Amino acid sequence: MSLRARAAGNEGRVLLLTGLSHFTTHFFELMFPTLAVVLAREVQLPLAEVLGWSFAGYLLFGLGALPAGVLADRFGARRVLLLGLAGMGVSALAAAESAPGRSLALCLASLGLFASFYHPAGMSLISHTIAARGRALGINGICGNLGIALTPVLTAALVERFGTRQAFALAGFAACTLAVGLSFLPIRERPDSLAMPVPAAGRSRWLLFALLCAAAMLAGISYRGNTLVQPAYFAEQVSQLHFGAVTSLVYLVGIAGQYAGGVLADRYDLRWLYLGFHAASLPLLVLMAGASDAALVGLAALFVFFSLGMQPIENSLFARFSPARWRATGYGVKFVLTFGVGSTAVQLVQWANAGGDLGTVFLYLAAVVALLVGVILLFVGVSAGEAMHNLPAPAGEAVG
Repeated sequence: MSLRARAAGNEGRVLLLTGLSHFTTHFFELMFPTLAVVLAREVQLPLAEVLGWSFAGYLLFGLGALPAGVLADRFGARRVLLLGLAGMGVSALAAAESAPGRSLALCLASLGLFASFYHPAGMSLISHTIAARGRALGINGICGNLGIALTPVLTAALVERFGTRQAFALAGFAACTLAVGLSFLPIRERPDSLAMPVPAAGRSRWLLFALLCAAAMLAGISYRGNTLVQPAYFAEQVSQLHFGAVTSLVYLVGIAGQYAGGVLADRYDLRWLYLGFHAASLPLLVLMAGASDAALVGLAALFVFFSLGMQPIENSLFARFSPARWRATGYGVKFVLTFGVGSTAVQLVQWANAGGDLGTVFLYLAAVVALLVGVILLFVGVSAGEAMHNLPAPAGEAVG
């Protein structure tokens, strides 16, 4: 079998492992907010108090990314991915047997910790083993976006049919079964000659990496802020459809953005794509602040297209600035900033919504994205003359 044929087979198995792991990670990330609505009625406590049981889990989902990246670089990304899947499954099974309150909160914390394993390990494995990195990251992003979009519907169906405890148990059993099944996939983690790492820009490398980290942090604040406020805003401003259906519809549009961003990332300079996607999302946030009904749905869908579509581009840039030996650790830094520091959006949303107008939140988030665009402009300026491509640039393409 030729090198190219072997590489293609390995790439397919990598996409299968990382895609299913990505879907499962986002399923468990977003399962509890839907389940909590029913659980709060069962235990006769305020919804805000029940949702508070997930705080440690979401904190560890962000902060756990860095140690997970170190583990992936030390012991292999495949092992860390499988450990994360199994750990999420066991944690969910434990949650099914836990009493509401501290016991359940401890299980949710364990669930968040094991969920944090996916992003640094999965991104590292893809960037090491797949030649068309941008397209692969786009496909992987689609799997994660399906998890985001479908989790509310799937969780609601499980809870309605089986109850909250059995919903946890069934999801946990499925994750454990998936971990066992995927452990039989033969995967080579060492980079092939078909997936040569792209050398990072030599000039001002650390300044560029710092600017990229700042951009990822600001993008994380925007992401978390939007995921928090959009469902409630849709409930207020969209009268034709249930807010849950609108939220799922909007995030399904993000699938097209992920694919487009991935394809473009293999064809054009990553710097200008990164700037263009974020700049396109900025006016949409401003317009969402005063929109309602069909106009709001359309604007939100376009915003999600660009804000999620930039992810394969951003992940490709992080691959350039992370040494191959410490690639997963580099991604760990990114996801601590995106999910960990990005969780400060909770306070931003509370502060911006102090007057009771949810639309105002989008104006504050637009200010965050405006700052983000400014950081990317600095990134482009510092790297002037150093085009950044996933694949070799087409002959004759201008650099700058």
